[in-house]
Amino acid sequence: YQYEKDRITITDSLDRREVLHTQGEAGLKRVVKKEHADGSVTQSQFDAVGRLRAQTDAAGRTTEYSPDVVTGLITRITTPDGRASAFYYNHHNQLTSATGPDGLELRREYDESGRLIQETAPDGDITRYRYDNPHSDLPCATDDATGSRKT
Repeated sequence: YQYEKDRITITDSLDRREVLHTQGEAGLKRVVKKEHADGSVTQSQFDAVGRLRAQTDAAGRTTEYSPDVVTGLITRITTPDGRASAFYYNHHNQLTSATGPDGLELRREYDESGRLIQETAPDGDITRYRYDNPHSDLPCATDDATGSRKT
């Protein structure tokens, strides 16, 4: 690794080199451009508070990210072909649903402790999460759409 003010150069054991170009200071320093070992370049754009707004791949295709102005959570992703996915959250900033470009929706439900208790896949399959300890964030079992229980 070679560190400079606005750039980090990474050279591996096979002498392949990647260069990360950065902007910003301290906690807002972000990688805005990456020169890959194969010569390709990818770029990222950030807003004034350091949230990712767009990424451009080596072919010049840009994916856009729309964060919520208050929470910073991503609410929409638009791919280079204009297809969009939307993301919705509860007041605890937990993902409650995601809708893909095809209109299919993933839904999540949480208990009063904020633990995931049910997830409904876009195809309608439901997975339920069980907790045996009221203080644990880790489920002790899951029940899937086929009725199978995993512990």
